[in-house]
Amino acid sequence: MAMLPLRYPWIWLFVGWLLVAAVIVGSVMPDGPMRGLPVSDKTMHAASYCLLMIWFAGLYARQRHVWIALIMLALGVVLELIQGRLSYRMFAVADLLANALGVLAGFVLSFWLLAGWCQRLERRLIAIR
Repeated sequence: MAMLPLRYPWIWLFVGWLLVAAVIVGSVMPDGPMRGLPVSDKTMHAASYCLLMIWFAGLYARQRHVWIALIMLALGVVLELIQGRLSYRMFAVADLLANALGVLAGFVLSFWLLAGWCQRLERRLIAIR
């Protein structure tokens, strides 16, 4: 998949992969890193996958957003399956639904409003210099 023309693509990808790593680590840790926050588990699932969708959709053209959404959905399924194999976690259909709702929200926001956010941000930051 070809990225949008960006001045600092390696930085955007690096941060995106850090976000993916955070979701993976948070999904397989014995005690979730967000435990104790006044936010429900399902809200955290949806927000995490929405953020991932928006982040990566900002790096690629709209034509690629469906593929990004499918990859994010696959990540959610794989992580839930892994959780089902861990003695200290469990597989939850409700988590899958929350992940999917997050991807859908991120897809809609990215497609209609936030597409190319990364290019716009770079242009503004460069203009400030």
